[in-house]
Amino acid sequence: MYIGLDIGTSGSKADLIDRNGNVLGSGHVSYGFSKTTGGYRELDAEAVWKAAIKCLYDAAAGKHVESITVSALGEAIVPIDREGNPVGPGIIGTDIRGIEELKEIEEAFGAKTLTDITGLNMSTIYSANKILWLKKHQPEIYKKAYKILTFQDYIIYRLCHKAVIDYSMASRTLLFDINKNDWSDILLSWSGISREKLSCPVPAGDIAGELDSSLAEELNFPESVKIVTGTHDHVCNAIGSGVCESGSCSNTVGTTEGLTAVLERSALTTESIENYQISCEPFAVKNLFNTVAWNNTSGVLLRWFVNEMVKEEKPEVIISTFAKMNKLMSAEPTDLFVLPHFSGAATPYMDSRSKGAVLGLTLDTKREDIYKALMEGANYELAVILEDLQQAGLGLKKIVANGGAISPELLQIKADILGVPVHTVKNRQTGTLGGAILGAVVSGEYSSVKEAVGAMVTENQVYEPDSGRMQIYREKLEVYKKIYPSIKEINHNIIH
Repeated sequence: MYIGLDIGTSGSKADLIDRNGNVLGSGHVSYGFSKTTGGYRELDAEAVWKAAIKCLYDAAAGKHVESITVSALGEAIVPIDREGNPVGPGIIGTDIRGIEELKEIEEAFGAKTLTDITGLNMSTIYSANKILWLKKHQPEIYKKAYKILTFQDYIIYRLCHKAVIDYSMASRTLLFDINKNDWSDILLSWSGISREKLSCPVPAGDIAGELDSSLAEELNFPESVKIVTGTHDHVCNAIGSGVCESGSCSNTVGTTEGLTAVLERSALTTESIENYQISCEPFAVKNLFNTVAWNNTSGVLLRWFVNEMVKEEKPEVIISTFAKMNKLMSAEPTDLFVLPHFSGAATPYMDSRSKGAVLGLTLDTKREDIYKALMEGANYELAVILEDLQQAGLGLKKIVANGGAISPELLQIKADILGVPVHTVKNRQTGTLGGAILGAVVSGEYSSVKEAVGAMVTENQVYEPDSGRMQIYREKLEVYKKIYPSIKEINHNIIH
């Protein structure tokens, strides 16, 4: 049996999963930022470690475990000492630190050269500029740090005392050469960041080591448990959705919304990465890559609406309110447009100063109209991203939606706006399932990721677009595309 351990921004979860994809035990622990003032976004790395241990214990204490595969949020940095203890804050990607340092990197190399090497569009979220900020502004922490890790290799290090990172996570640092699957000598040399400060890059699904004996005793696990490199969390979500071949696409709907499309490297050129602000990273299957495109606000919009407009804050009441609103709203498209930039704009705009907007309000507008328009806005944004991916070279064959924020109503809106069938899978915990699939392959249960997916992922309902609504949404999408450029300057002049 195999554990997928998924380290996220707002919580960690672990599932014990058998060879057929059945979940036999689960653990989940929520947490929040330890610091958010002044644009800082920090996670307490020690608290995340304790959460991970509790998740593992709750999922599988006393049971047979073959492997633990670790996936995690990308871009964050965690400075540690030789024992694995944090010696500084866990700084995540959306933290403002490193903005000036990114400018310095761009001035030194130029955006095109950086994209040629790393496969990344230029953004302030990456690890390199945050490491440089730490080096410049908190040199005592930088010097004290034995390693500066992401949350993936941080958890792996504490589980087995080996500093390894998979290619997909390494690629989110802006220090990794995706053409060679190794740290870029030219970027390390310029930055002054030594290889010794970083983990050793290895493929996803590689055995990092065996579980520390004292931890095995604490967790009541066998000492022979293999610690396996997972991936950037978007990639494990894709695998757990059954997405593992070129042309297939995973759409993860949660607080944010991600679109992970699998393709060959030749399908995504440096020019298309720059033009559409879509990054490219190594996938968990050899010689394949994947995009990482996302919308900053998706499911969180509905929670915001219920909290602030319906004034319900208890979790159980929020869920019942969602169900009530889903029944009240019309099946037909609304006349409203929501620009879902409530936390800035991600792909393809990468505009942290953009803000949300609701357009088309009248005295006839009902509460359920606004509720549905929030879902429509998130999916208009997704449709724009998908169009850019297709123009960049993605030959779309299949899209699979997953995540904790999906409902039948939302999935039908998604199919109608995107104009393609939207597939679903039975196990919604696709991130942990993706990790378990990699564990099953490395343990020899299956010969390949594709074979393991075939055995462990069970397809569920398919949502077909309604031809009438699809045509209306297609026309409305053309209007939606004009909103961001029309109000961009106004939004930038609004001081928050």
